[in-house]
Amino acid sequence: MPVTPDPLPFRLRLAGEDTIDTSGIRSVSYKVRGLLHLEGGTLAFEWAVDQSTESVGLGGVSTDVEKFDYEELVVPLTWLTEVRLTRFPSRRLKLRARRLDAFDGIPAARPGSISLRVRWRDRHLARAMVEAIEEARVEALAYPERELLADGDTPAGGVD
Repeated sequence: MPVTPDPLPFRLRLAGEDTIDTSGIRSVSYKVRGLLHLEGGTLAFEWAVDQSTESVGLGGVSTDVEKFDYEELVVPLTWLTEVRLTRFPSRRLKLRARRLDAFDGIPAARPGSISLRVRWRDRHLARAMVEAIEEARVEALAYPERELLADGDTPAGGVD
């Protein structure tokens, strides 16, 4: 049974929006922060989006920050085809899936793939996560009928 690594913090890049009109200038930017968990035979993504709106006009200057609720998506390891960690130009955990809808709902995901930005200080966690995902993915593909649970137990009647 593969060792479950600590959750991996990640960030996602979303394009902002700038508008200029008769009422002034408005700039909207987004920050997406999340955690990636390896839980048994699945990857659990959880994230939250912060939206910052800066406005400049005749009425003055203002900044508003809106924090959205946390969201979560669970992806079976058997859906993954590639997991790799890149170093340049920045450290990223790149995941490719067998299904186009595997990462639907995660901001900045493309059909069948996602690229998670990882901070330098979390590089060791990222390496451990990639190794654990690969190990668990091989096991999940070798025993597709066996449901792996987060605590490492098998379901009632399962084979150890």
